[in-house]
Amino acid sequence: MSIRKVGARSVLLAAVSAAALGISGIAHAQQDAAEPAVGQEDEILVTGIRASQARAIDVKREADSVVDAISAEDIGKLPDRTISDSLQRIPGIQIRREAGEGGRINIRGLPQVTTLLNGEEFLGANSVTTVQPNFTDIPSQLFAGATVYKSPTASLQQSGLSGTVDLLTRRPFSLPKGLTVSAAAEAQYGDETKKWNPSFNGLISYNSGRFGILVSAAYSKVDLSNSYRGIQNYGVGLSEEGLSAAQQAAGSQGDFAVGNNGVSRGTPVRNGAGVITGFDMNGDGDADDAYITAQSHTVWNRITSRERLGGNLSLQFELSDTLKLTADAFYTKQTQYDRTAGFQFQNVDWMSSPYRPTKSRNTGALSAPIGGRQYNIHTVQTYEYDMPNFDSYAETFRIKSESQNYNLQLDYDDGEGLKASLRGIYGKASRELDQSYLQFNMTDGFQWAYSGVGHYPASQGGDRAFNPGGYRVYSQKAILDYSSGALGFTFPTNFLNQAKDLSKYALKTISSEGNEYRNGDIWTVRGDVEWESDSGIGISAGARYSERSVEQFVFERVSPYYVGNTDNPANPAGGCLVKWKAFDVNLNNPSCSVLDASGRAYTAGFVRPGTDPIFGGQVKQYAMPAAGVPNIWVLDPRAMDDAEAFQNKFYPGNKNNVNPADSFDMNLRQIAGYVQINGEGEAFGIPFRANGGVRVVNTKFRVRQNIVGVPQAYGVSGVDAGDLYTDREFTDFLPAFNVAFDLSDKLKFRASYAKTMTLLDFLQWGGGLNVGYAIDTTVNPPIFRAQSAQQRGNPDLDPWRSSNVEASLELYTGRSSMLAAGAFYLSVDSFIVNTTILRGDIPDNDGVVRNPALPVNTITQGAGGTLKGLEFSARQALVDYGVDGWLGGFGIDANYTLSLGDAGGVDLAGNKQPFQDNSKHQVNAALWYEYGPFSARIAYNYRSKRLETQNWSGIAGLSVYQRPTNYFDASIAFDVTDNFTIYGQASNLTGEHERYYLTWEDQVGWDQIYERRFVAGVRAKF
Repeated sequence: MSIRKVGARSVLLAAVSAAALGISGIAHAQQDAAEPAVGQEDEILVTGIRASQARAIDVKREADSVVDAISAEDIGKLPDRTISDSLQRIPGIQIRREAGEGGRINIRGLPQVTTLLNGEEFLGANSVTTVQPNFTDIPSQLFAGATVYKSPTASLQQSGLSGTVDLLTRRPFSLPKGLTVSAAAEAQYGDETKKWNPSFNGLISYNSGRFGILVSAAYSKVDLSNSYRGIQNYGVGLSEEGLSAAQQAAGSQGDFAVGNNGVSRGTPVRNGAGVITGFDMNGDGDADDAYITAQSHTVWNRITSRERLGGNLSLQFELSDTLKLTADAFYTKQTQYDRTAGFQFQNVDWMSSPYRPTKSRNTGALSAPIGGRQYNIHTVQTYEYDMPNFDSYAETFRIKSESQNYNLQLDYDDGEGLKASLRGIYGKASRELDQSYLQFNMTDGFQWAYSGVGHYPASQGGDRAFNPGGYRVYSQKAILDYSSGALGFTFPTNFLNQAKDLSKYALKTISSEGNEYRNGDIWTVRGDVEWESDSGIGISAGARYSERSVEQFVFERVSPYYVGNTDNPANPAGGCLVKWKAFDVNLNNPSCSVLDASGRAYTAGFVRPGTDPIFGGQVKQYAMPAAGVPNIWVLDPRAMDDAEAFQNKFYPGNKNNVNPADSFDMNLRQIAGYVQINGEGEAFGIPFRANGGVRVVNTKFRVRQNIVGVPQAYGVSGVDAGDLYTDREFTDFLPAFNVAFDLSDKLKFRASYAKTMTLLDFLQWGGGLNVGYAIDTTVNPPIFRAQSAQQRGNPDLDPWRSSNVEASLELYTGRSSMLAAGAFYLSVDSFIVNTTILRGDIPDNDGVVRNPALPVNTITQGAGGTLKGLEFSARQALVDYGVDGWLGGFGIDANYTLSLGDAGGVDLAGNKQPFQDNSKHQVNAALWYEYGPFSARIAYNYRSKRLETQNWSGIAGLSVYQRPTNYFDASIAFDVTDNFTIYGQASNLTGEHERYYLTWEDQVGWDQIYERRFVAGVRAKF
């Protein structure tokens, strides 16, 4: 703990706390409504763990509704490395880690959380089109704390379905009179990246009592390791033992004959007439089983590099004894690179089965009818593959994000009960994601057209073999083993020898797709007024007008192939546009083809060995995080940091071609107002405070979607066939009631009821139909079939709506100590669920409809969901109980949340489906110590299993779950003097992985591997 005494102004603990929270009505419009009064002569500014805990407790005690808070331990120092990591110490908040850092957050299992900045809407670069907060681009050092509103008041004009996060920056009037200076420098280190990264932050503030200015800034650069092994996100299918009537008539030997010269790997099963009805794969004597089959198994290492800059400027003027003007500017900018080096062990044809399931288990669940039959679904632990494709690949995402948020507000307080506020907000944000991908293949290419020989014009040197030193698909066996819970391999010796030789890797694919540019802005005007009588009864009212616009442009980079080629008079002068610049693509599509004089189609992807000089020595060997895997040659992903330049290096003239399905724009307008009564009194001799009111919100929006026309050849997105405009308008009446009874001077009981409404992610209103294609080499010439589709948006969907009831009991046992227990119930009247439908009108890439039942993942309206639970928290400091000396330095900050959600569905194992992303159990516990100049803390976080997604890969009831996780973090600090502190932090001390499975725990999905992180730093303050 550090205590500084300076003159002229007092910022006592309670005042700081009240400034962080504010009071009902006006306080939500201005966060520092309770700033210290001018004229006080002394100031005690308390910092440290205990003081931070005391401020958070005071915010909760004085709140007008159910609230929790975190407070910075010092200028530039929240309790944890990121905002999200700090927020997870609050009961009911669950976070998702991204590259090991806290990112997205939920409150009580739901992501429909509104984010505010100093009491008004915040537009972040990571949430231009989404509701769920993601704070990875925002420097935590710029904040004084955060308040989480779990039950709203009517005057909280922007609130989330299950809660609201209000991020609080510092302002000059909340700091001592005179000059305040603080700065910190630190180095960060990862045990996998093995790099030291710099971080700096600083603050300068001047407060004259009538005028104040504050400038703070933070800069950091981090390299974070994030590895993966398991089933790739292409998904899974079911491979069945049985034969349909059509297969029997055709003499087919079924799914497990793929890659085995057309002969099934199983034992024939015959009916009473002697007809083969299937092939037994597990020795149980029947052909009634189906096995979960992945399209691709993948292993990779990824380094996420983030260069982050943020700044905060605040000006405050006390224009008179009754008027105060505040102006704020908040800025963030981040450039992030996700650089991936890995490999894919993947099927030649979509969801084929070139393997024998050597270890499997009957789950007892039945599949949906397949060919008129239902099958017993089996999980698979080990596979004996006849080796399909093995691809080394590199992928780079560059994400540039920037946000600006401005606030101008005028506050009036006559000191006699009348307060008013007028506020204007403007924010804009952008996020630009660019992707580039390169793939080497280790086969000889015989499985593709022209039997592994690329067909090229004489001007490009003529035909050339794909990879003469590569292996022939299905010519050697490999074992894939998930039985330990982590994917491992056993490869044949010939393959292991080939893997060492770069000359036996051949360039197969280059692409740049899914590039996504988002831009948005928001402007808001609001006014609030509050009057309080001498009796303590008051009324507050306010109005708010806001407009928000969003534009999302998604595109792929397409290359014009063989421009000006005249080998065949029918060749188009402008060539053909190609997205998949790949060896397995031949330019034979009737809509655009490039042929030689005899009419044979030329190959699109120009093959090169890994040793080709064009790669400039940037193909390197990488170790992979899976047992049995040799070092693999992969292009250094840094070569693709500039995606456009890289694509043009190999295929000049790339154009940005719109993906109309995922591109849209939207304009939204909201007019809102509220009236709220505030009062206090006694009931049966028990003092209470209460507020009740109603907020009315009228929402109106127009969304422009693109009409997706006929598909275009070679992976190019469907034609943009025009615009479709939809106009919507709805009005919500949202009552809110809160009451707090002071059962004693230490014991408080709260109860609340509210209706809430939260908008959808804008993509859920604006997105269109996206079709996924995969090559089918079983026909000649091969075609790219529609294998899956996603309908991402529907403008007729309603927003999330809920009715929330809550009660809590709070016992305040000391300045830094409290116990609390609460219960909550959310009746979610309107929500969004993912589902799968079957459509028979979606053509393959050549424009022909062949699949009468293509699975389409889409979203639909849900109703009648419930979320209920309990929360318990304990914040304790031994010094509050009279423990003196060094033993009094110990304290705890712990909580437990039980969250029971029911979205109305069940998985294939018969388990009820909770709301996506919700964990039933969560525990946070921190043991801290602070005595004299020394402080330390060790923190633990536990989440029980979590539903990641439902109906995965279009299989109804197949759910993806994340296993329980346990994280340990620690920190230590020492005040060398009153002005200088040295400190260290460590996160993920046990090297926790995040492991996923498919409905049944023995059907391993994948695991995400994060590194341990360490920080050493020094902080100075004056």
